[in-house]
Amino acid sequence: MGVNLESRRIRRLQQQQPVSGWSRTSGSSRVDHPVRIHTLGRFAVQVYSHPMGLSLARQQRPLDLLKALIALGGREVHAELLSQALWPDTDGDAAQNAFDVTLHRLRRLFDIKDLFILRDRRLTLNSNLAWVDAWAFERLVNHSERLLHLVGDPMIGRQVARCSERLLNLYQGAFLEREASNAWTLTLRERLRSKLLRHMQDAGLCWEQDGNWERAIRFYRKGLEVDPLTEELYQRLIIAYRATGRRAEAIRTFHRCRLILADQFQIAPSQQTLELFHSLKD
Repeated sequence: MGVNLESRRIRRLQQQQPVSGWSRTSGSSRVDHPVRIHTLGRFAVQVYSHPMGLSLARQQRPLDLLKALIALGGREVHAELLSQALWPDTDGDAAQNAFDVTLHRLRRLFDIKDLFILRDRRLTLNSNLAWVDAWAFERLVNHSERLLHLVGDPMIGRQVARCSERLLNLYQGAFLEREASNAWTLTLRERLRSKLLRHMQDAGLCWEQDGNWERAIRFYRKGLEVDPLTEELYQRLIIAYRATGRRAEAIRTFHRCRLILADQFQIAPSQQTLELFHSLKD
């Protein structure tokens, strides 16, 4: 019953849209999508700009299939791989039937033609119809990495700044962080986290070289929010605080690093970090 009600609500929203309402907008490179899926820090779905109700118990298995599809790449993911993720204790015909039934329910829930494409038992979430924050993040971070190699031109610097701000806005938390117990979420979660940390570090160095220490500090601090165990970020943050005359904050950063490494790994800071700390006393 819950799935039918949500499907009817989506159908009404679809009928209210103008014929060209979801095509490329005039004078803009932006493409609007009827479906928007948020997976970074939270799981939320919007259909035609309206939030989809996600609390109904009968919707959970179809939505689990959607989550697994995104986590496993979103494009031409074999049904067997999805079945192994969602029904690990079910084999053969039973697993295939569970997949087919759940996909049918997922299609009914959204009721958008060609949103889910199944060919040769490989399932794709149509990126022309669905925007996914994790996909947008990955495209943007790859673009930013290319730009970072060209920094020096003021125009490029401004582009990097805009990309970096958009990345920070997109990354609201770990990929499907409430699904951490599901092994199938781990690969994408770690890849996105690693890419963000690398970008925070590379962009911070870029801002250092440009003399924009405050922006570098913001990036290093954001990186440490994502992963408080990355010692290199503490080192860069200490250097940035030292460069701006904020000795007390640099010292506090060192002690935070020391305490976290001792608590999590039972190790002391590296020699490089210790040397940075001693330089603060000079």
